[in-house]
This record gives sequence, structure tokens and C-alpha cells, in this order.
Amino acid sequence: MTDQHKTNCDDIDLQIAELRSAFVSHQAFQNLEMIFDRHLRRRRAAIRLGNRSEARGIALIGASGSGKSTAAERLFDNHPSLILPTEGQDVAEVIRLQVPSPATLKNVGATILSGLGYPLARDKSAAIIWTQVRQFLQLRRTMFVHLDEAQDLYISKGIKARNDVVNTLKSLMNDKDWPVGLVLSGTPDLIKMINSDVQLKRRIDVVHLGAVSWISHEADVKGLFAGFVSKSGLGNDVELGEDAFLKRLVHAGGNEFGLIIDMILCGIEEALYVESDQLKLAHFAEAFRRKSGCIPAFNPFLAEDYRTIDVKAVMGWLELNDPSSSGARI
Repeated sequence: MTDQHKTNCDDIDLQIAELRSAFVSHQAFQNLEMIFDRHLRRRRAAIRLGNRSEARGIALIGASGSGKSTAAERLFDNHPSLILPTEGQDVAEVIRLQVPSPATLKNVGATILSGLGYPLARDKSAAIIWTQVRQFLQLRRTMFVHLDEAQDLYISKGIKARNDVVNTLKSLMNDKDWPVGLVLSGTPDLIKMINSDVQLKRRIDVVHLGAVSWISHEADVKGLFAGFVSKSGLGNDVELGEDAFLKRLVHAGGNEFGLIIDMILCGIEEALYVESDQLKLAHFAEAFRRKSGCIPAFNPFLAEDYRTIDVKAVMGWLELNDPSSSGARI
């Protein structure tokens, strides 16, 4: 690799990184912002009045690739008034963590303590750990705990473990000394946990990151694609401006918001690496081939009857016309 080629690759990598860091707002995110802001104002008002009424929670539900983790990160990182955990800062109004593996209450409690800056000095029982969690949440003036992939705490667990999870989460929200709100993000399996308990269901507001379809999101898809192409500096081949291509793009992204964006960026990256000044269908076909290892007949950018391709199947083993397939359809 010549120095010039390496420099070009480095420039492309930086350009793609900048594009990937761009956040695209949408209706579900705006709804999430609105609901969270209301919860935040309620908690702050209650604290000013010395009111210890129960806190509430939010569940952000979306399939894998829907962009729920990105939405949650954006919500907290760019909030104009939220105090995040920083070194030397006593107050941490929100603590964020991904549910660890194995997904046990003990591990989650220990992870929260670590996020609060109080790692366990020695092994302790789950009951003691969660007593400390509540104490340190109050000490740090924490108003919300965000658990990403929260469904892992509940799914595939026995009845007792499930009940313990639900009761522990409720105990945070109705703690008599310092109630703490929850932000739970996860797959649709998370709904099973919320619906399992009447009190938990009453306290949780649900925000869905629904599937993207051409019928209901045509304008959004066109705007999304045009925006990224404009930022890339590439010209747009006339073929890519046709609705037929964009329908293929939606399908290739599994009808999920986050995956569609990733597919757009992969196509752009492919065009930049081959030093093309025009973004073409072939760049997206090659990007999908690289991701899946599929033959042309199973590539949604090339196959004539692309709707029959299950793009959510295991990469490299895409199946055509499989009656057991649950792939999304346009």
C-alpha cells in the first residue's frame, strides 16, 4: 500500500465515521424526548417540594437494528440540562448501563454500583447489593437508571427469578426515601415483562420504534437517503433516484430504521473506496455481498423477486421462499 493510498483510505475512514456519528431524528425519538422531559420535570419538581411520591418509567421497544440504543444515547448525551456522571461531579442524574451477561439481579446491581463510582469491595448477596444501590442512588441524587437490553433480565428465567426482577424494579420507583425512574430499552420481548405485573405496567410509558415500510415511510426514506448522499459529496446515479431502488434499500435493511441507515453508509463507503464519483446500484449490491457472503440470487439489490429474500436470516445462509421465514416484507 502506497503512502498516498493509505492517506486516501484514512480520509475515507474519517468521512464515514463522521457520517455514522450523524443522528437522524424521527417521530419515535421526538416522542421519547417529550415523554422523558415530562418525567424529568416531574421528578425535579417533586424533589424541590420534598415529595417522595413514586417515580415512573419509560420502555423504548424496538427490534434489533431499529436504532433504540442510539436513540437512548442521543437522548441523554444531548440533553440540555441533564447532569451525567463525570469525574469530580457529585451529582449523576442518570446512570446508564447495558444489562451484563449473565443477566442476573446481582450482576446488574453490581454494575450500577460501579457506574455510581462505588465498586463492590467483596462478594455480597443480591439483597445487600440492591440495598447499597438504593443508598448510593440517593447519595448521587440519581433520578433515572437506564437499562439497555433489559429483556435479558426477564426472558428465559424461571418464575421466581422473573418475580424478583419485577419486584426489584418496582422497589426502585417507589422507594420511600429516594424513588428513581427507569428507562428500559429492549426488544419486543420486554413487553412481556411489563405486562406481567399490573403495577409495573401502570408506571411505564411505552415508546415503540416500529418497522419501516415504503407505504408509510416513503417521504422519510427519500429524505434520509438524499441527506446522506449530499453529505457524502458523491453524485447520485439516476438509477438510485427511482422508487424501485429505494424499496430494495428498505428491504435490504430489514425494514428497520438503524439497519437502513447502515446499508446506506455501507453503499457510500463502497463507492468511496473504489474512488467512484457517482453512487451506483452496484456499490450497494457489493456492500450487501460483503456483509452476507450471499450469491447474486440472494442479493436484494440484484434479485428480481427480492421480496422473497429473508435478509434477517443468518449471514451467508440466506434462504429463498422458506415457508418458515419470518423476514420483514415491504
